[in-house]
Amino acid sequence: MNKSKKSIARKLASRVSAVLAAAFLLLLLGAYFSLNREVMKKGEQYTKALVGIYADLIMYESNNLQRPIDITFNDRLSFFGEYLCSWYRVNYIYAYVPDFENGTITVLSYTKNPKKSGNVPEGNIDGVTIKYTLTESDMRAWNDSTQYAVEESELFEKSTSVSLRISDQFGNRAMVGADMANDELRGDVVHGFYIVAAFMFIIILIVAGLLYLFIRKMVSNPAKSISLAMKDYISGGRCSAIKLDSGNSDEFARIADSFNHMTEEMDKYIDDIARMGREQERQQAEIDIAADIQKGILPFNFAYLENCAIKAVMNPAKLIGGDLYDYLEIDDTRTLCVVGDVSGKGVPAALLMSITLFSIRQFAKMGYSPADILKSMNDLITEENPKMMFITAIVCLYNSEDGTLTYANAGHNPPYLMKPGPVALDGLGGTPLGLFPGEEYENVVVPVQEGDSLFLYTDGVNEAVNKSGEFFGIDRLEKVLKETSESSQKHYVEAVESALHKFTGDAEQNDDITMLSCFIRKRKVLALNYDIREFSAIKEFLFKSSIPKDLLMDLCVAAEECFVNICTYAFEGPVPEGEKILFELEYSNRVIMRFSDGGRQFDPRVNIPDAAEYDIDTAVGGLGRLIAFTVADSVDYEYRDGRNILTITKSIMK
Repeated sequence: MNKSKKSIARKLASRVSAVLAAAFLLLLLGAYFSLNREVMKKGEQYTKALVGIYADLIMYESNNLQRPIDITFNDRLSFFGEYLCSWYRVNYIYAYVPDFENGTITVLSYTKNPKKSGNVPEGNIDGVTIKYTLTESDMRAWNDSTQYAVEESELFEKSTSVSLRISDQFGNRAMVGADMANDELRGDVVHGFYIVAAFMFIIILIVAGLLYLFIRKMVSNPAKSISLAMKDYISGGRCSAIKLDSGNSDEFARIADSFNHMTEEMDKYIDDIARMGREQERQQAEIDIAADIQKGILPFNFAYLENCAIKAVMNPAKLIGGDLYDYLEIDDTRTLCVVGDVSGKGVPAALLMSITLFSIRQFAKMGYSPADILKSMNDLITEENPKMMFITAIVCLYNSEDGTLTYANAGHNPPYLMKPGPVALDGLGGTPLGLFPGEEYENVVVPVQEGDSLFLYTDGVNEAVNKSGEFFGIDRLEKVLKETSESSQKHYVEAVESALHKFTGDAEQNDDITMLSCFIRKRKVLALNYDIREFSAIKEFLFKSSIPKDLLMDLCVAAEECFVNICTYAFEGPVPEGEKILFELEYSNRVIMRFSDGGRQFDPRVNIPDAAEYDIDTAVGGLGRLIAFTVADSVDYEYRDGRNILTITKSIMK
């Protein structure tokens, strides 16, 4: 079982048992070493007693027989020696007389325990003289008849050798000794300890079991009840009707009371959170809808119009921004561009921005000049403006017929005209819209020519801040615009946006960032020979546009199929001299590709095969037109002034 899943009772019982067992083992270990030393001491005394008995017996036999001790040994002494070896754990018992001059001893008596094995001679060596030098302990005993020589035996492991000098009535002396097996004495003690340890272990198990049952009743069961109640409460949502029994007065009763109180408070808290969550979800849904509506109101961020190319970007600091941009192709010669900044953020700013966009478009379609548009907008906003919100805005009108740019400013950042370097169009800055009724605004007219660009922006650009608190500033903006104007690709919006990202890094955006560039140009019409190799010019023209990349390949396929069909079937004979295929491209919220040729009249929409029934192996012709027209949203054809005009339209989704 995983330790984390053990009950409290089992954990406590096991820990208490472990503590008791450890304490008992330490006690036994201390007792063992203490008794071991006592065994060694008692073993020495025991051996001395046996040696003394054996010595007394020798002296008794010597006195009784009136014989010197060196020749006193007889059968009774041998029998007694064997008895001591067999019954009193004596390894061997002996008697000898030392010869100090020759360094030998003469063995008077030697008896070995037949059950012991060691490095001692086998058989009877009585009366044999062997080489042996008395130790210091032996010498002290030899010189003092009351002193025993005690040494660790080298002949047997874990044994003690004890020697004693004896003297007879004739003045003869001899050494009597024995070797005692202390390991056997110690084994008896250890065996006794094993019995006690086993008994104590059983006692510990019984105590642990009783402790387990006690703790289970007093701790585990109440804790389990509380745990199950909590689990049911959490997994089942809310179940305040289930209350824990708190009739007792112990700690678990107080925990039960706390749990019951907690569930009541949690129920109230969950109700509050759920209500707040529903409200936040509703508000967030409304904000998301407002953001989608705002994105839908703003026009596409690029357009290839009759007399100019537009590129714009609006990055709100929050989900809903207060900045606005707009462009409107009033007719073939006039294009209106607007950039504004509504005070504040969020939904109120977005609502005012929406009203402003719709109103400006309506005033522009009515033929108002930029100054008149701003005046009308100011009067409209100031009529009902309880929050005193205001808008800074700049309105520019480009007229390709007379090559002029007319603009009016309502407290907004001055725009830049690239000729080709940046030139700030300061002019007269009027009052922001919505502050004071009856304000007048002035039109400023500047000449422009093909290749010039107009750059409009909000203060979120120059007031962008990096992590060091440094502003992006006008100087950096003008530097980026100048460097971009000197490059072959005059993508001002992309260049400034990239510079802003590099400057601010991971710093939080503190204001909406909006930019719009208007590149002054004439409509570019490609005049191509009736040669399929000329299609590379159309392809290059498409890929230089701002059309989304996910549409480019489909549009290239459609354009190629139409161009190849015209080259192949427009004329049955030679192409008249000077005859060209004309290709025009226009895009904003939709892409329009227009082909014009002077070949024989032919409506390519006629006899288009059904895609579901088309058999590539048996069908003759029509596959290219089928592919091209499947890509398009609509295909229009007319024959005018002796030319076939084919128009393919594809919508661009935001």
